[in-house]
Amino acid sequence: MKIAFVVQRYGENIVGGAEYFTRLVAERMSQYHEIEVLTTCATDYHFWKNEYPEGLDMLNGIRIHRFMNASKRNPKKHNKIQDAVYYSAHSINDEISWINEQGPNCPKLIEYISQKQDKYDCFVFFTFRYYPSYYGIKEVDNKSLIVPFAENDPALDLTTTREIFEASKGIIYCTPEEKRLIERKVDIATGIKSDIIGCGIEIPEIIISNTEPGDLKYVLYIGRIEGSKGCYQLFEYYLRLINEYPDLPTLFLAGLDAIEIPKNDKIKYLGFISEDEKYSLLSGAEFLIMPSPYESFSLVTLEAMACKTPVLANGECDVLKGHCLRSNAGLWYQNYEEFRECFRFLCSNEQVKTKMGENGKKYVRQNYSWDIIEKKYLELFTLFDPVQKQTIG
Repeated sequence: MKIAFVVQRYGENIVGGAEYFTRLVAERMSQYHEIEVLTTCATDYHFWKNEYPEGLDMLNGIRIHRFMNASKRNPKKHNKIQDAVYYSAHSINDEISWINEQGPNCPKLIEYISQKQDKYDCFVFFTFRYYPSYYGIKEVDNKSLIVPFAENDPALDLTTTREIFEASKGIIYCTPEEKRLIERKVDIATGIKSDIIGCGIEIPEIIISNTEPGDLKYVLYIGRIEGSKGCYQLFEYYLRLINEYPDLPTLFLAGLDAIEIPKNDKIKYLGFISEDEKYSLLSGAEFLIMPSPYESFSLVTLEAMACKTPVLANGECDVLKGHCLRSNAGLWYQNYEEFRECFRFLCSNEQVKTKMGENGKKYVRQNYSWDIIEKKYLELFTLFDPVQKQTIG
């Protein structure tokens, strides 16, 4: 089969989030089917500025078709339209205006899908809330799967969102929590095929120790450092905590800094890190902190568990809390007092923390090994090529 993965950004330097997830799945599934990626020339998700050259590209054996965006996002205009469709009475045209401004506004990509749809047996659209998914699924509804990456926000209440799910032939959920959320918010037709799949987690067999921390004990945050990821609250809670208990571990931060990190000797910003550095830091951390209230999967949470590192998560996020509950490898908090007690508990109970680490590794192995993920994807692909079903064990 020839399958198109449609995603808003795609590239080696785009790490984390739905785009990195897409790349991992594309590269794994290319051993079974011919996978091509249809995407834009953007690397930045705030403005969708064209930075990659338009045309054909290759990355790790995957053929990539890149298309120029027609315009950059205007943040002020986008926020104004979004507030109107999220929180006020509005029309379907208002929602379409939001999609157009949400972007990436790439008519060339949609035109290619429309004209070349017979070349592909199936189109898999990654992330429901962007322009390519809304317009692309309308062109190929009977040949489409959607991987929503849904979070609990007002975008799920929109009529245009319901149109996306109604037009899709199948839905690939990342977690049970995401499935329940979408089924509660969107009226999913009973005939639509779906499965809870997620992504394979694979860590190096040998993890090289990082000399950066030395003998320093630390807790770790990896990801975009911004308000929507809960980082303002993290800084507030952590600074309050070390004021009460100065001897607690240092907070290490790695990733894109989109806000001002507080100046404090107990907070250390590492910037961007390599994959090797990531696994080394995860393995050496007391625990991973995940303060985000909005997640649809969280690769880094599962990578930490695979490294036998416990997780302290924001309990306002059902997905993160669900990972902790099912794995018995993490704790969660919903206010400062709970944050303080969980933090101190993980720092002072090595035996419990070791058991949590073992639980986390087992959880990832049983649910997110690549052979499990690949088999589930192959099963859904038989919707478009039933003959393949006979080859799946």
